[in-house]
Amino acid sequence: MTETGMRDAVAPVLRGGRPSTWAYRDVSADRDDPRGWAESTATATIDELVARGAPEADAEAIADELIEPPGVAAPVSRYVLVQDGEVVVSEVLPGPAKASDRIGHGLAPDVLPLVAHRPLDLTFLVVEVGRDGGGFRVYRFGHGEVQSEQQLQGRTDTLHKIRGGGWAHKRMQSHTEELWRQNVGELGAAIDATVRRTSAGLVVVAGDIRARQLLELELSEETRAMLSVVPSDTRAPDAADDALVSQVEVALARIVAQRVHDSLDLLRARLGRGDGTAVDRLGEVVTALASAQVDTLLLDPDAFDDRTLLALGDVPWVASAPEGALDAEVLGELPAASALARAALLTDARVVLASAGSLPGDGGIGALLRWPVGPPTPGGGGGGDAG
Repeated sequence: MTETGMRDAVAPVLRGGRPSTWAYRDVSADRDDPRGWAESTATATIDELVARGAPEADAEAIADELIEPPGVAAPVSRYVLVQDGEVVVSEVLPGPAKASDRIGHGLAPDVLPLVAHRPLDLTFLVVEVGRDGGGFRVYRFGHGEVQSEQQLQGRTDTLHKIRGGGWAHKRMQSHTEELWRQNVGELGAAIDATVRRTSAGLVVVAGDIRARQLLELELSEETRAMLSVVPSDTRAPDAADDALVSQVEVALARIVAQRVHDSLDLLRARLGRGDGTAVDRLGEVVTALASAQVDTLLLDPDAFDDRTLLALGDVPWVASAPEGALDAEVLGELPAASALARAALLTDARVVLASAGSLPGDGGIGALLRWPVGPPTPGGGGGGDAG
């Protein structure tokens, strides 16, 4: 579960060099007057972006994307980034908004909302199975669209349970059970193949109870280890529409929470050892990011209030003062959390968002390092000893 997908999505713009215009907004369609909302949003977005120095073509392109139906049930947000009037990034972000609306124009775009919505680069499968076969869809965490889909229809000629007695009853019942196994066996083989091909990290299964049981027996040990079962038949006519959605959300939240928990535990352990492989002060983290020393950045974006940092066009990528920029171009100021996340992505570090109350110390930040802290080096990123 790496941040490769996140970096790939924003790689063309992370390094700066070309003016960008961006916006992050809640675009949920469950409003009293959707059309009126869209029109007012477009007008307000264009006016606000132009007032901030964005070209009108950029502002209009962003407004057009924001009012486009997201195709995903509310709540949902959208992140859009435009350069020279052309849409470079337009991402539908399912789930509750992770921050207040943000817009801007400059050489260093703010991509923190994308990080917040996509804390993992995780592929997962949602399976619905019956005795006649079933199907599954492949998703990526934080992406609204289906990545791929398969449906398998098995034999249905004698799927019904045999009732009554007689000398043939047991043999016919055994034949029916064998048909069920064949049907879910084909589905299981397709699921296993997809898990291997996509490096999926979660498989959510719903459907007929007996079919679920048979399917679990057919799956490989690797797939069973990532299984999350919905205890209801979501294919039944009277099934609740949101049962499967709720189970998927719970399973994903559990994975994210476990990742945060493990990262926090490791941070506390390393700080407790005092071996220099973790830091928990803002200045130390800036210095470590400037040296590409950070393996995992942990932070609470709300812990920095109105503080800003400098976004740079080259190594060391981030600095707290101009003298820390070395020979890199200063692209502009970003909110501190956004500048830190940008530098982390540019140096292949993971970003883990956690609450300030769960982080050690009182700075709302911490970092796990790739190698221990050594003696200070002159001009090593401009972190200083700011706390």
